[in-house]
Amino acid sequence: MASLADRLRTWRRALKAKLPYVRRREHGVLQRQYAELIEALDAPPATSAAWTWVQPLADPLAGDVCLFVTHADGPALKPHVVDHVAHLAAAGLQVVLIANRGGPAGHPHGLALEPALLARTRAVAVRANLGYDFGAWAHALALVPPRPAWTRLFLVNDSVVGPLDLAAFERLVARIRASRADVIGLTEGLSPSRHLQSWFLVFGPRALHSGAVERLFARVRNWPAKKQVIDVHETRLTRLLEAEGLTTEAMFPSLSGDARSSDDTSLRWAELVQGGLPYVKTRVIATHPADERLATWLEARPRAPR
Repeated sequence: MASLADRLRTWRRALKAKLPYVRRREHGVLQRQYAELIEALDAPPATSAAWTWVQPLADPLAGDVCLFVTHADGPALKPHVVDHVAHLAAAGLQVVLIANRGGPAGHPHGLALEPALLARTRAVAVRANLGYDFGAWAHALALVPPRPAWTRLFLVNDSVVGPLDLAAFERLVARIRASRADVIGLTEGLSPSRHLQSWFLVFGPRALHSGAVERLFARVRNWPAKKQVIDVHETRLTRLLEAEGLTTEAMFPSLSGDARSSDDTSLRWAELVQGGLPYVKTRVIATHPADERLATWLEARPRAPR
């Protein structure tokens, strides 16, 4: 049942949507986005970024494959990334870690990688920080395309902390593997149309071996603005996959059903965690530093498996 705050938010946005004029602030935002898009029309392909294998792939990948993208401008990977990779590997995923890194062409010098992390990953690459996570995923898929031996492809980024609870994580992985959908997301957005949110996507055998994934990601470019990546790739990907005849499923469907207020990971994060999602967004942690629920969940997080 929607909370009072949700109902008031929905009513206010519905009222504004019926007004016969565009507010000055919204007009300014649209003008800016349009100008940025025009400037970025010649954005280079994802594969144009500098790429360095820190730990090359020794043997072909098979089974459940995970391309994990993180942003790493500092001297070390974020601690929650190291933990997350360890749990994904322990769940049987073959993890390829890609670090989008600033500096001279994404040079790997100065990036500390623990031996335990290298032991858990099948390969590690450093890439120039261009195109955000979609650019890195597309680049990786161009270099290591899906093979018949792949059973699933997981695309994951570093925008969440987790798993918060090991049992919930294991149940989630089991649900994903039992799903009959061709493409799975953990959460979904409803604006501008229904789409799987891209922080954790899973492609099943039919999606992988139909060629749809390779065709769609071959079109990805290194857009310079995050909003462009969201508008051009994230919010359109689900519709494009469904147009290919593929079925899609969100493990945690929209709690509000309201397109004007559908980002549950930002607005209803507590309900998601209480409902079994073992993750919370890093931006939620940053926005609510004094929230006791977050402090409790983060303190109780399972340690990375050895």
